[in-house]
Amino acid sequence: MPEIVLAHDYLVQVGGAERVVADWAEAFSAHTVVTLAYRPETTFDAFRRLEVRSTIPRSLAKQVERMLPTLPSIAERTSVSGGDVALVSTSGWAHRFRFKIPHVVYAHAPARWLYAADDYRLRLSLVRRAGLWASTPLLRRGDLDAMRRATAVISNSIVTRDRMRTAYGLDSVVVNPPVEPVSRTAARPARELPDQFVVVVARDRGYKNVPLAIEAAELAGLPILIAGAGSEVLDDPEHDVYGMGRLTDEELCWVYRNAEVVIGAGREDFGLTIIEAALEGTPAATVPSGGYLETVRPGVNGYHAASATPEALATAILRARRLDDDACRSWARRFSMDAHLARIEGVLEEVVQRA
Repeated sequence: MPEIVLAHDYLVQVGGAERVVADWAEAFSAHTVVTLAYRPETTFDAFRRLEVRSTIPRSLAKQVERMLPTLPSIAERTSVSGGDVALVSTSGWAHRFRFKIPHVVYAHAPARWLYAADDYRLRLSLVRRAGLWASTPLLRRGDLDAMRRATAVISNSIVTRDRMRTAYGLDSVVVNPPVEPVSRTAARPARELPDQFVVVVARDRGYKNVPLAIEAAELAGLPILIAGAGSEVLDDPEHDVYGMGRLTDEELCWVYRNAEVVIGAGREDFGLTIIEAALEGTPAATVPSGGYLETVRPGVNGYHAASATPEALATAILRARRLDDDACRSWARRFSMDAHLARIEGVLEEVVQRA
């Protein structure tokens, strides 16, 4: 196996993309990950065992998303070297790094700050928002050039492959993310919770559409747990809304195992949490779009709502909670780590042979 250097946009949160990079580090015995910013206290502990080369000083890492206007130039000054090949996890920045070795781009989405920019512009001042809007055509050209320099491109889903084709005019191989149980042991969160509940796993991002999930849960007559950094502000137990904040893996495992249904309400390119929940026997109710069309097989591990409305999603919740636990687990095993790694290894070895 070639020596692999990992690269990722920034390591400042606990999310699906960061979990994938952590899995790669272990599976490929990687020693180094290159990134824009690193906050060890707010991302996976697995990165503490690696050499993390971050461009932005640790003291500024917390503000990385608010540094958007400067990030393209910072990314282009971030050098990646050493090893035989770089494996690059990106939804916006890491593919723009300066690579001195062959590199394989694993795209979670086309650059969200350019092609789903509203989620990012809301975090900027009016002046910076206007500046980004005015400069977007030029920035897209630079982004396109960076993506086309990749030795090979992989997309994490069919949806992402189609979006990559639209954004960049590039075809890519589809390799779904690896999905393993979040923990082998479960630990009940240390607070009073209802006996029956649904769950949505979502950080503080507009595209996660948590309000839709809350409305649907209310119509379905079930309390809702919201797991993810920033969800504490939504905590309202008197109205059956439990903002749990960031959970440990053991706590998230317990929530998955005990939830009636996991809800997918946002704009997801794959939707890792749907399969994580299915591995614990919990079905899903989702909006009928995006990666959910791949991760949910209707009647097996969940249902798609007829439309992206609270009423339709509530109906999907009530239908999904009747599904069989074992059928959910069986479906989820199709997205195994072994299958993912085998396909990634094949692409990496081909790239190294051509170099």
